[in-house]
Amino acid sequence: MIYNIQWHEDAIEDLKKIDRQKQRKIIERVKGYLSKDPFGLGKPLKGIFKGLYRYRYGSYRIIYAIDRESVLLLILRVGDRRDVYNDPVSEN
Repeated sequence: MIYNIQWHEDAIEDLKKIDRQKQRKIIERVKGYLSKDPFGLGKPLKGIFKGLYRYRYGSYRIIYAIDRESVLLLILRVGDRRDVYNDPVSEN
């Protein structure tokens, strides 16, 4: 089963901060791989991120939620592993 992909506005903003070549590769990876097997390829997160998953692509992390009923993959954040888990609201 292939999941439909929806990009949250924060994920879109995150992508804009990455160079175009890597943007294309990340988008391609989400469409070509992650949308086909989001449970098998991703890793469930813990703590405050419980219920979400992460997919590793090089040094980048793609944080997403899965809605089984709607067959939807919601991409929430994309970024370098060092700061993708930081809350953008708390950064000033």
